[in-house]
Amino acid sequence: MRADLTATVLPLSLACMLPLAVLAGCGGGGAGAPKPPAANPRAGTATPATAPAAGAAAASQAPGDSWPVSAADSDPNQAEVGGLVFPKPPIWIWATPRNQMRTLQYEVPGRGDGSGAAELVFYLFRGDDGGPIDTNIERWVKQFRNSEGGPADATISVVDIGGLTVHRMEVRGSYQGMGQPAPRPGQMQFGAIVEAPERRVFLRITGPEATVEAAREDFDRMINGIMPRG
Repeated sequence: MRADLTATVLPLSLACMLPLAVLAGCGGGGAGAPKPPAANPRAGTATPATAPAAGAAAASQAPGDSWPVSAADSDPNQAEVGGLVFPKPPIWIWATPRNQMRTLQYEVPGRGDGSGAAELVFYLFRGDDGGPIDTNIERWVKQFRNSEGGPADATISVVDIGGLTVHRMEVRGSYQGMGQPAPRPGQMQFGAIVEAPERRVFLRITGPEATVEAAREDFDRMINGIMPRG
């Protein structure tokens, strides 16, 4: 049973009132910092699952440490991470995660005149590692600016998918991610955070607006079709 619980359009100025959370790939550490996602042993730069990332607190071990993660030779019609299966188009191609913080990564082919590819990234967190959900979504939104250079508006909702709570967002504008020297105009992002027992899966598709907009129906099918691994 699916039920749309909330839906809001959130001006980014509200985000500035909240503390920022440290999410995968954002660096940081120190006392009180959110823990990093579960290490991905398939990534070329990954550390063993029992070794925390440098400067970060050690993540607690959990029975789900052995959950399989999709690889280059896995079923091209689905992405598997954190004991969950996400249906996806086979043209979304598996890619080596760019850093050890990313659990799984895909390239979404460009759509539209001169539009480049988008990137779909999954992060797996144990328990409450990764920080508060609302704060993470606010931080995602804050990476975007509108055409006047002001805060971007985001559409945010919470839905129930087969007993899993899924927090969703979308935003468009000029995007400046972590480590990016300057904003890139004409970008868009769909994001989701899936709450499952003992873990959470964060995922985002980010790239040129035409490419991400063209992927809307496929992204919706992916989220609506989430299933526990059989």
